[in-house]
Amino acid sequence: MHITLTIRRGRKGTASIFGTLIFIGILFTAVIPMYLVMNQADTIFEQRKHETTILDEDRSRENILVYAYPRDGLTSDYISVKVKNECGLSLKAIRVWINDAPEPVSVTLNPLDEAEIGDYDVNPQAGETYDVRITTERGNVFECSSGILSYSDTGWEVESQLINVLISSSGVVFKIHVYWENGESWDEIPTSPAQVWKIGGSAFKSFDVTDFELPEYFKVVVMKGSNPIHEEIVFMEWPNGPSVIWVYA
Repeated sequence: MHITLTIRRGRKGTASIFGTLIFIGILFTAVIPMYLVMNQADTIFEQRKHETTILDEDRSRENILVYAYPRDGLTSDYISVKVKNECGLSLKAIRVWINDAPEPVSVTLNPLDEAEIGDYDVNPQAGETYDVRITTERGNVFECSSGILSYSDTGWEVESQLINVLISSSGVVFKIHVYWENGESWDEIPTSPAQVWKIGGSAFKSFDVTDFELPEYFKVVVMKGSNPIHEEIVFMEWPNGPSVIWVYA
C-alpha cells in the first residue's frame, strides 16, 4: 500500500510574506527617502547657522574711519569722503549717505587700506548741515569720525580738528608732546605735553588743534621716561582733507 502525503502551505503564511515584502517596499520608497531628506535639511540648517555666526562675528569686527571734507577749499560746492579700513578683515563699502540721500558705491578695502570717494555736489547753503555715513556690505553703518559738516556765511566748518595718538608700545606711563611749525622752529601747543597711563591694551590721547590756522604741519613725539619711542611729522589738510589725524606709537 502506498501512502502519499501532500503538504500544503497555508494562505496565512503566504500573506505574511507578501505583507513583509510590501512593508519593506514602503520603507525603501517612503520612510528612508524621508529620513535622508530630513537629515539633509538638518545639515543645511547647521551650515546656514554656522555661516550666520561667522557673518555676525565678521560684522562685529568691522571698523572704518570715515572723514568728509570740502573738495576745493572752504567755499567748495563739493564734498569728498575718505575711508580707512581699521580692522583685520577685507570689507566693501556699498553706500554713502549724505543726510538721508543714499549714493551707491563699490569700494573694496583690504586691512589698513584707504580710499577717497566722491566728489558729491551738495550745493551748500548757509545754515545747512551734512551728516555723512558709510554702509558696508555686511550691514554696518559708520558715521563721519570728525562729526557733522556745516556751512556758514564764511564757508565750511567741521565739529572737530584733532590729532589722535594711540599708543600700543610696551610700557605703563608715557608723555606726549605735540608741536606746530612756526616758521623755522617747532612750538609746543598749549595742551602739550600730556601724560597718559596704559594698563594693558592701548592708551589714547586726543589733542584739539581747532584754534590753529590750517592747513598746518605738526610734530608728535611720544616719550617713555626720558627716551623718545616715536616721532612723526603730520600734515593737517583741512579744509582740503580730513580734519582728524591718527598717530600710532
